[in-house]
Amino acid sequence: MIPELTLLAVLLTPAPVCGTDADAPLRRSVLAALNRARTEAGSPPLQPHPALDEIARWRASAVAAAGAIGSSPESYGETNHRIYRAGYTPHRWTESTFLGPRAEELLAQWRKLRPDSWRQAVAGDFQDVGIGLAWHRRRPVWSIILALPKRAAEWRAAAPLRELERVRATALEAVNRFRRDKRRREVASDPRLDEAAQRHATDMLRRAYYSHRSPEGSTPQQRVRAAGYRDARVVGENIAKGLFTPEEVVRRWMKSYGHRRNMLLHDATHTGLGVAFGENANGFEVVWVQLFAGDR
Repeated sequence: MIPELTLLAVLLTPAPVCGTDADAPLRRSVLAALNRARTEAGSPPLQPHPALDEIARWRASAVAAAGAIGSSPESYGETNHRIYRAGYTPHRWTESTFLGPRAEELLAQWRKLRPDSWRQAVAGDFQDVGIGLAWHRRRPVWSIILALPKRAAEWRAAAPLRELERVRATALEAVNRFRRDKRRREVASDPRLDEAAQRHATDMLRRAYYSHRSPEGSTPQQRVRAAGYRDARVVGENIAKGLFTPEEVVRRWMKSYGHRRNMLLHDATHTGLGVAFGENANGFEVVWVQLFAGDR
């Protein structure tokens, strides 16, 4: 995503002076004012991030040295490269650059000249901030970088999955709609299959593997019977990871021959769903398991 660069003026003579520790009170005052605006908008406060601060200081100095504020693929690419090189993996980031306003005037000009960018800053989903300040002939050059780290975005996206009964009901409705369209009888939710699916999803997440067979060799059929569904004549299991909604995971399964075949098992009468999410040796993962079984 190309960051937003706000043009307030043009520098005529490139003679930049980098911000120093003496500028820290000015940067803190801007952050405090920005967080007050976010509080008024019902948004949580931004957290200062040292790596983003450093990159914002570099950007402010670079803009001052260039003699003008502007955006280009090269400036975006270099900023993006520095963000990743600093060890910060963003889901999303944006930058706004300003020339001229004093700290107490900065946000008013931002709000007036770039209202869309301002609304994004105060009501958006950003979490971290870096504020850079450089000087050109006693005129301040500001760079403000707002970012949401990938890991925080993943936790936010997965949060609705905590409502497991709603997730299961949504998936069941989608599966039965698909089965009706293909002239299959509907399947009913079964708590034993829910339990078996949830245990396998949780185990795959905890031990960071992804397979229908556990490291000890247990199969879907064995897990179904261990959960109390002992008369199963047919068992099918679908697994997936990296998806954040039951609607999307069912759509993906529909497009895969093997998963589609399980969803349309002729003799299936019951189904169960499990989903687990969190961090493991692979990073952040969302793991899905859906079981189909028939007892007649």
